[in-house]
Amino acid sequence: MLLLVTDKYVKIHNSDSSRKSILTVLTLFQVLIIPLVIQVILYHLKKFDALIFSCYLKILIAYLVFFGSKFLLQKTIILAFKLGDQLTYYMFEKQTYANYYSILCFPVLLVLVFNTNNVLLLSYAVIITSVLLFLLAITLIISHNRSLFYAAPYYFILYLCTFEIAPYVLACYWVRISC
Repeated sequence: MLLLVTDKYVKIHNSDSSRKSILTVLTLFQVLIIPLVIQVILYHLKKFDALIFSCYLKILIAYLVFFGSKFLLQKTIILAFKLGDQLTYYMFEKQTYANYYSILCFPVLLVLVFNTNNVLLLSYAVIITSVLLFLLAITLIISHNRSLFYAAPYYFILYLCTFEIAPYVLACYWVRISC
């Protein structure tokens, strides 16, 4: 819970190479859980007739394509412009918040799957909470990396729109069309 208040965890564990395997496992957990949460919420919102594995795979592929390509593009930009030291911390912090969010989503997923009462209300609560947590994470990341954002404010406004908001919109649009 301290991750929401302070960036001490990110500062300590960013340079610790022994924690890379834990980060990899948590990222894999995130990649599997978040599409499942999306599918269950869409099912409860009556966007799907049933919880079908093929729709989960489509959501998983959309998640992997959009966020995997976003990650690779960010890494390419970091390497191309030799911004490794400055932006590696920023990317680690973003990944840590995403992993933390997926851990928080797991109990919610269990409640959504096994609870039959008020699932529609709970689904909307999860959506609203997710948006608020996303905005909180972006705000914390910006406040922790103020010097980077102040150096090129227009670049980072464009960056936030292109790499942080647009993939969510495109992934939702693709899933809505394909399922």
